[in-house]
Amino acid sequence: MKIHIDRTSSGFCFGVQETIDLAEEMLRNSSEPLYCLGDIVHNEVEVKRLEQLGMVTIDHDRYTELDSKPVLIRAHGEPPATYDTAKQHNLQVTDSTCPVVARLQKTAQQLVEKGYQLIIYGKKAHPEVIGINGHCGGKAIVIKHTDLSDPEETATLDLEKKSALISQTTMDVPGFHKLKDNLERLFGAPDWKEFSQSDLKNPDRMPRFIYRDTICRQVSNRNEQLFDFAARNDVVIFVAGRKSSNGQVLFNVCRQSNPSTWFVEDETELQDEWFMKEGRPVESVGVCGATSTPMWLLENVGRAIEERYAK
Repeated sequence: MKIHIDRTSSGFCFGVQETIDLAEEMLRNSSEPLYCLGDIVHNEVEVKRLEQLGMVTIDHDRYTELDSKPVLIRAHGEPPATYDTAKQHNLQVTDSTCPVVARLQKTAQQLVEKGYQLIIYGKKAHPEVIGINGHCGGKAIVIKHTDLSDPEETATLDLEKKSALISQTTMDVPGFHKLKDNLERLFGAPDWKEFSQSDLKNPDRMPRFIYRDTICRQVSNRNEQLFDFAARNDVVIFVAGRKSSNGQVLFNVCRQSNPSTWFVEDETELQDEWFMKEGRPVESVGVCGATSTPMWLLENVGRAIEERYAK
């Protein structure tokens, strides 16, 4: 049995890696706890590793109770209210918001200031979306169902108002364009125009209905690579946290390519029957993961497969 670990299209994206590196550096250089607002990454195994080093994961309720403590803002970003609380409580905030997300927060704010009804393709409860929506006064309409099948998501849409569509950075590109097409039909406004940052400087020239694919290409470019990786192996073990939005998207990409794809959070979830075919061990196993999956965890899973099954 040959075991292939995907080292090119799996593992932390640059935004998450910078946050993890920053957390480790702060923990090394201080004897007091480092508070992280929300899971630093949607991977419970990595969160537990950092907590063993002294990081304390807190929710927003606990955040408002802190005074004069060091707090890390994770790559997902936060709404302005979070920074207002930090000033009120003299918190020492280190902001590691991903640069891609930070630019998107600014874009969302500009669109609302220019009078656009803002529509976000994403998940309403996702921390990145909460942060983006906070930067535009909570006025965005968040839609996850590309076929517009959820009446609650579309209930507040004003079909007469000029509108702009953007996306949570970790959503899928085909889904974004499917939603755009369905919104065109709903608004009766064909051919929505794609806008750029320079267009925001000339609002009088901007059309009534606009969109911009704001999905991070570090995420979306992995789809094709993982699809090919999955096809090259008899069995695929996809490693990610179950809270990871990106993990669910990429897992489904792998499973579309190879039905013998299995989801695990770590090596303890491996099942013997996955590695057998017609009573014999499979010839090749691919181990891959999400942008929130650390490479050391992929290596742990690959090592466990080798020790248990590659005999």
